[in-house]
Amino acid sequence: MNFIFDNNLDCFLKIILKTAQNQNLKLYFVGGIVRDYFLRKKTTDIDLLIVGNAIDFAKSLPKEITLKSIHEDFCTAKVEYKNLQIDIASTRIENYPYSGCLPVVTKTGVELREDVSRRDFKINSMYFELGLKNDKITYELIDLVNGQKDLKDKLLSVLHKKSYIDDPTRILRGLGFKYRFGFDFSQEDKTLIEEYLNNIDYSNMSFDRCFQVFKKTLLNEYSNEIFKEIIEKKYYKILFNHNLDIDFKKIDEIINKFNLKNENLVNFYLKILENKNVEKQNPTTYYEISKTFENYSNEDLAYYFYKTNDENIETYLKFENQKLLISGEDLINLNYPKGKLFGEIMSNLLNEKLKNKIQNNKILSKEEEINWVLNQFPQKEK
Repeated sequence: MNFIFDNNLDCFLKIILKTAQNQNLKLYFVGGIVRDYFLRKKTTDIDLLIVGNAIDFAKSLPKEITLKSIHEDFCTAKVEYKNLQIDIASTRIENYPYSGCLPVVTKTGVELREDVSRRDFKINSMYFELGLKNDKITYELIDLVNGQKDLKDKLLSVLHKKSYIDDPTRILRGLGFKYRFGFDFSQEDKTLIEEYLNNIDYSNMSFDRCFQVFKKTLLNEYSNEIFKEIIEKKYYKILFNHNLDIDFKKIDEIINKFNLKNENLVNFYLKILENKNVEKQNPTTYYEISKTFENYSNEDLAYYFYKTNDENIETYLKFENQKLLISGEDLINLNYPKGKLFGEIMSNLLNEKLKNKIQNNKILSKEEEINWVLNQFPQKEK
C-alpha cells in the first residue's frame, strides 16, 4: 500500500509525522483520500486527523510550517507548507441539539471508535494510520464500519438511523457521490431519507449552511442530472417548504437560450428551487426595455423569463449590448447646451438605435447618430 506524492507533500508529511512521534500522538488520513485510494481516483481531498488537540499540535510544528488559521469550536487548524495548505482535525464526538443545525463538539482527543460515529457515509469513514519507518511513510488501514464492502457494492449508507435527521445535507452530499462515482443509496438509506422528508423540522435549521451545500452539490459536471433528481425526489424540501411543478423541457430551452454554464447555471437552478414570485415589468419602448433589464444578471434574466414568459426579454436579447457611440462631449461640440436636453437627446437616440437593430438589423454608426440628433433636435437660429 503506497501513495505517490510530490516532494512538497512528502516533505510536509514527514515533518509532521516526526513531530507527532516525538509527542506520542497518532496521525491519520481520513475520508476522501482513503476512499479515493481504493477507487483508484486521483484526489486533492487530503484531511489529517490526530488523536489529541489539533490546535496545540499545529502550534508545536517546526517554523517551516505556518499556522494559517484555527477553528476553536471544532478544534481544527489549517497549516501551510510552501504551496500546500492542509487541514488538521482532532478526533472528536459531536451531537446535534436540533435537526439540521450545526453540530456541537462535546469531546476531543477521543479514540477512533468514537470519532467514526460522527461521519457521514461508511465509504468516507475509513482511516489510514500514518507511520514513519526508515524515512518512508507507512499506511495501515483501519476500517471500523466495513466501508470497503460499500465501496465494492457501490453503495452509500450512513452509520446510524438518525444520521439524516441530524444532518440532512448528507442527502445532498450523497447525491453528489452518487453521480461522481456511479453509486446509489442503500435500500435502508432510501427509506431513512423518505422518512426524513416526510417529517422535516425547520425550526432550528441552519439555512445558510444548507443553501451552500445545495450550491456545492449542483456545481459540478452532473448538475443537470442532480437538479432533476432533487426535483423528482423532492430533496429541495430539505430547505424549501413548498411543492414544485417543473417543466424540464422549458428549463432546458431557457438554459440554451441564455447559454447558462457553471455558477450561472447553478444560480438559475437555485432560483427555481427557491421559487420566488416575480413581478412582470411593462416597458413600452426599446429604450425602456434596455433600461429595465440592463442590470439583470444572466441568471436573473433567465429566471424572470422562466416565471413570466415576457416577450420583451426576446427583444432585449437581440440588442447585443448596443451602446451609443456619441457622448456628452460630442453634444457640447455640436453646441447643444448642457442640462435636461442632454438626457432627452441620449434617451431618444438610444431608442432609435435599438429600433434600427431590431427592425432593420442595422447598427447606426457614429456619423449616423450625429446626423439623427441634428435632424431630430435642430439648433435654434440665434
